[in-house]
Amino acid sequence: MSEPEQSAAKLSRRTMLAQLGMSGMALAAGSAIFPLSSQAADSTVTGEVYGRKDHPVFATGTVPLLNVRDYGAAGDGVHDDTAAIQSALSAVQTGTAGQVVIPKGVYKVTDTLRIYRNTHLLLQQGAKILRCHDHSFLVNGDNGPGFPGYEGHGNLIIEGGIWEGNILQYPDTYNGFGLARGRNITIRNIEMRDVVTAHGIDMNACENVLIENCRFLGYRDSTPDQSRDYPEAIQLANHTKDGFSQMGTFDGTPCHNITVRGCYFGASGTPGTQAWPSGVGNHYAVYDLYNRDIKVIGNTFEGMTFAGVRSFKFSELFVANNLFLNCNRGVMLSNPQGNTESSKDAAGNQTGLPQSGKQIVISGNVFRGIGSETIYCVGWPKTSTVYAKVESLVITDNVFEQGSTSKNCITLRWVHNVRIAGNLFRDQYRGVWLSYVTQGTIAGNQFQNIKTEAIYSEEPDADYRNRGLSGDLLVNGNLIQRCGRTGIYIQSMARFLVTDNSIDSPAGETDNTRSGILVANGAKNGRVAGNRVTKAASGNQNQYGISVTATCSNVQVADNDAEGKTAGVLVQGDTNVCGIYLHSPNGTRFRLTVGNDGAPVFTQG
Repeated sequence: MSEPEQSAAKLSRRTMLAQLGMSGMALAAGSAIFPLSSQAADSTVTGEVYGRKDHPVFATGTVPLLNVRDYGAAGDGVHDDTAAIQSALSAVQTGTAGQVVIPKGVYKVTDTLRIYRNTHLLLQQGAKILRCHDHSFLVNGDNGPGFPGYEGHGNLIIEGGIWEGNILQYPDTYNGFGLARGRNITIRNIEMRDVVTAHGIDMNACENVLIENCRFLGYRDSTPDQSRDYPEAIQLANHTKDGFSQMGTFDGTPCHNITVRGCYFGASGTPGTQAWPSGVGNHYAVYDLYNRDIKVIGNTFEGMTFAGVRSFKFSELFVANNLFLNCNRGVMLSNPQGNTESSKDAAGNQTGLPQSGKQIVISGNVFRGIGSETIYCVGWPKTSTVYAKVESLVITDNVFEQGSTSKNCITLRWVHNVRIAGNLFRDQYRGVWLSYVTQGTIAGNQFQNIKTEAIYSEEPDADYRNRGLSGDLLVNGNLIQRCGRTGIYIQSMARFLVTDNSIDSPAGETDNTRSGILVANGAKNGRVAGNRVTKAASGNQNQYGISVTATCSNVQVADNDAEGKTAGVLVQGDTNVCGIYLHSPNGTRFRLTVGNDGAPVFTQG
């Protein structure tokens, strides 16, 4: 079940930066000319701050409009328009701000374009940038300056047009846009076509960013062993020298307050390309520094070969109202192990410790045709007492349908404080798999046509088993209709409640061998109450409605309505009970059970 960090032996972005398209034009950087508004400094991305064309800085009449045709651009796809476009972009530095306009046409560019602060770059409808070189389309600033914080080239709008990678003629590795150390950046209505081995937008240490209504189409892995099978169309990264060496202070500064909304991620149809491996995310981290306040809203991820959204230790991640179609994974919440590159601090010191993301909400999404785990969330242990659980995960009101035939829909491993509620699971291999999960709630979900179990908990590793690393689980009010094996299977769990669930036609894979609810393998201090288990009317039927094995301890079964082919309820073990507890006026506890003759039996204790 482990998911190792991407090997440094592979061709990674850290080892190919010289190829990523940062050839330099030694153009002087402009100075900032307007302060951030109080709204822009707030943590909420809104259209009023970043999204409006009538932003006071860029409103018509307040800044010069610079048409690249006036600087000599031909736009015929034949003449080299690099110098003309760059002259317009550089001219903004001589004033307070500017709007650079690229009219309809095909603009051949033979080097990376540099955009500077306070610029609105507008490609009008029908405008295309044709990449005719081996580098990136666009970078915010020149090579070399050491910007601290988010004080690099920001206050940018990049809007419109097709950015054509032209990779059949120029097949080298490159990033589409390289952005670092900028604040207040909007990218909207662009179409980026065909990137090789790297990222569509490589964003490092940027703050207050909105990427909306864009299309990211086509990716090709140019490595000989096809080892770059994970890059993101939009990468949100800490700024390190290994990650983005062209500019800035390499102190691991993370991205903050990023919104990606209304975008499409998929294939371009260009020969030799595929859909993107990942849509939004990262695959590298810095200890104790979190890319945070990331919102991925209302996008479509189609055919992602790695994962639609891939967090690598993000904090405050909100994934909502997206459509995931035929992706390998939907949302992948990865985290660094100890003693890896991503467990080093900003100074490069090895902490040796794992670290995990926190405060994550996945809500209102539709997942269809996912090939592997739909939601995959894995923290890491170092020892049985030193470990990093993912903290505070909410998965609510999603639709999961037509899932993998061999993988869990939701896999949670080393997670603390999780809520899974109000979701619809349909046609899945397994619903929810829990391992080393504490303080979890699974409530109010619907499971239909599940091949194995709807809910399954275990501790598969002997080194960590029965050490209190799984516990405090509430499974309440779920509706399970038709599953191949046990509906709810609780193992190695300390302190749990399985209450008020309805299970219809469980254990259909074989006849008279499994239960509707099974508590086994060292589970302890739990209660199974108020559940209803109904066996199938015909065909294979569950053996017991509810079964508790003798390996468990202090498990109470009470007030259930359970059917099974052999029996409704089987409770084994001296400390487990099918009955209720009562207390006398002096506080003495009695256990009330029923004998085979139906007579009540009171036992003190």
